Amino acid sequence: MELTSTTTVPSDHPRVSGTVTLLHRRRFAVGIDVGQAHDPTAICVASRIDTAPLNPLLKGIVPKSQRYEVLHLERLPLGMAYPRQVDHIERLLQRAPLAQVRPAVLLDFTGVGRPVFDMFRELPALRRAQGVVITGGRETNTTDAGWSVPKGELVSKLQALLHSGEMKIAASLPDAAVLARELQDFRVRFTESGNATFNAREGAHDDLVLALALAVFGLSRPELAKTLRVSWTR
Repeated sequence: MELTSTTTVPSDHPRVSGTVTLLHRRRFAVGIDVGQAHDPTAICVASRIDTAPLNPLLKGIVPKSQRYEVLHLERLPLGMAYPRQVDHIERLLQRAPLAQVRPAVLLDFTGVGRPVFDMFRELPALRRAQGVVITGGRETNTTDAGWSVPKGELVSKLQALLHSGEMKIAASLPDAAVLARELQDFRVRFTESGNATFNAREGAHDDLVLALALAVFGLSRPELAKTLRVSWTR
């Protein structure tokens, strides 16, 4: 589900008189990088806003646009038990507007394994969560839990949005400065076989970066169908 709104803006296009009404469609996604012994769990809520003319006849005249916004950043206390993490994230998803729009939820369970992922999915608000295994390969594939995604795809998409200015991170967010530092500490290295690897520099963390990258991935990919409704005709 998405939120929609409209705005009216002036236009100087010769084929458009006066103003243009724009339609904004906003989708939401939550990325969760599940922590382990030495890394905290990081949570990012992001949205993608697609803007186009409300009048379909103007779509070839007034260009469409797209932007991403980071709405929430959070790192849970190190060592917080997984059941408490699940409860905390469920409460987050029950707040407005997330409770109304049912955002895509993508959870990295590369290191913690399937049992922890299943624990998260036991609660109703997290039942639709998609599990993501982050790999060092080159292909993105679907799995029974969700996705198998190369780390390079996750990070390169995020980097492209930051470089183009399509990604906005509000400085007022409590962990915005931490995310900025993690992005600065992120490094791209190439193996002897020519494959790119993406990791934080030695001694640094990349929890918020990965949580944001997962949210962006969720906003960039179609959501997996969990059920199929079939109607039979007589």
